[in-house]
Order: sequence, then C-alpha cells, then structure tokens
Amino acid sequence: MNVLTTILIILVVLVGAAVIYILFGWSVGVYLARKFVFPNAHSLEKTYTDSLESADFTEEEFRNYQFKPFSIESSFGYTLKGVYVPGSDPEKTVVFVHGHTWTWHGMIKYFPPYVKRGYTIVAYNHRYHGDSGGECCTAGFFEKQDLLQVSDWIFSRFPATRIYGAVGESLGAATVLQYMPLDKRLTFAHADCPYSDTENLYRYQLGEHKIPSFMEGITMYFCDRYLKKHCGFGLEDTSPKQAIMESPLPLFLVHGAADDYVPTRMSEEMAAARKPLYPTTLLLVEGAAHAKALATDKELYESELNAFLDEVEDDGMSDGGISGAPAAMR
Repeated sequence: MNVLTTILIILVVLVGAAVIYILFGWSVGVYLARKFVFPNAHSLEKTYTDSLESADFTEEEFRNYQFKPFSIESSFGYTLKGVYVPGSDPEKTVVFVHGHTWTWHGMIKYFPPYVKRGYTIVAYNHRYHGDSGGECCTAGFFEKQDLLQVSDWIFSRFPATRIYGAVGESLGAATVLQYMPLDKRLTFAHADCPYSDTENLYRYQLGEHKIPSFMEGITMYFCDRYLKKHCGFGLEDTSPKQAIMESPLPLFLVHGAADDYVPTRMSEEMAAARKPLYPTTLLLVEGAAHAKALATDKELYESELNAFLDEVEDDGMSDGGISGAPAAMR
C-alpha cells in the first residue's frame, strides 16, 4: 500500500466519522426537542381517570368542588381553557399550572390546603394540552405569557384579590418561576419539582440515556436550531434559575429526593443561590419520585406549606396586599 492510498483511507475514515458524528447529534437533538415540544399530551378523560386511580381525589370530592369553566383568548392566537371555584375569602386567589403532557386535573391534589384557607381556586390547561389550543409546548417561554393573561382575567373576575399565588408542578413549576418577575400583582410562588434550566435538563437526560459526553455539544446545537425553527424559542430563552433571581417574592420550592427525571439538585442549587437575597423555602421529601412529594409525605408537605403561607399572608395583609394593576400598567 503506497502513501497516497493510506492518506485516502485515512481521509475516508475521518469524513465517515464526521458524518456519523453530525448525523447522530442531529438525530438525538431533534428527538429531544420533538419529545418535549410535540409531546403525546393526555386527554382530559385520561388525566381524570388516572388521577382517580392514583387517589389524587375521589369522584365525590371532584363533584363537590362544583368547578365553573372559563376560557380566554391568548395573544398568540389560541384559546386557553380552565376552571375556577370561588373561595370563602374574596381577598385570596391562587392559580394552578400543571405539568408536561398532563392537564389541570393533575393539580387538584394541591387544592385542599388552599381551599381550607379560603382561596379562590383557578386552574387551566397549558397551550397544546387538554382542551386548550396552541401548536407546541415551549418549556415555559410562551406559557409564562399565557399565565400572565390568565392572571389578567383573574383580576378582572376577582378584583378584591390582595393575596395572589401561583402553584406549579414540573413544567408548570418552571413556568411559574419564569412568570415571577413579570407580574407585580403576584404575592408568592409555590413550585414543585421544577427544572432550573432547559438545556441543563436535556444534558442530564442525555447522561441518563448513556449518550457520550462528547456528543452533548452538537446535540444541543441541533436541538436549539430545531426549537428556534419550529417553535420560536431557543434553549437560552427558558431559564427558571435566572428568572427567580429577578423577583423578590417569597418562594416555596419542593422536590422529591428520589426524582430521577428532573434531578433534585436543580431545586437545591436554585434555593442556595436565592436564599441569601430573597425569602426562599426548600422542602426535600425523602423517597419521593418526580411529582410525588405530596403523595409520599402529605403531612410534612402540608405542614411546611401552611407555615410558609402563614408568613406570606401575615406580610401580605399587613403591607396592604397587591395593587391589582392591569398588565399594561406594570
């Protein structure tokens, strides 16, 4: 074999390796992006049935809430649908924001402590979920603006509200965190198992699937390009950990210590960064998997939540509550 032949073989091998590297990065990046932004979202019928089977609530409890439907038109061109239940205290309202592929049914398990305290309950379906419209899920990017519009509707419907909270789970929790600096009417946030950063979550999941670390960069590159082309946002646009540093509001963070979908360290790192500056409570529930903290230790969860709300409500009522200014005045 002469030198020229050897060089040609080396070049062919290198080009082949480069092509495989690029194609692999492209395919995994697109797969990651599509799995999140075009998920197999469950129907309202399925989330209702599954929630009953998980004992999140009973049929009788569901009926007793006497949910009233509402809908609003998003500024992005689709309809958001949800429900509400007037509370016994007209000055307290809380909005619930569900997780990825789910519907507002998944948030009913969080209602009881708030109902007991007199809060008006509002829950709705994200874009691309349940009976709401929208062409894709955007990791909180457009969802936080939808939440802002839902809040506008809430204040028009319940203008006496002085204590206003937002409660989210997983994607909903990440949405709530990104919404925090946008609305001065908000009094507090309650986030269960949020991710701190979309790109870091994707990188973690690549590791969980044994994708070599040297593939991460190119995978994220193609993932980001896909998101920007098909859904109008990039990985750098969805960072809850950055948003919470822009808001001084009291934050109640909860995470299952056995969460292997959204790693527990994400909430730990956010709490560690925020605590020196703003009121931040972190509850870690031993043995709890993703979104299972309440089911794993309900007594501890509700005890810590009530202690948090006691302080929030005392402060909120003593300083005159919130302004209730419309979005255009914020």
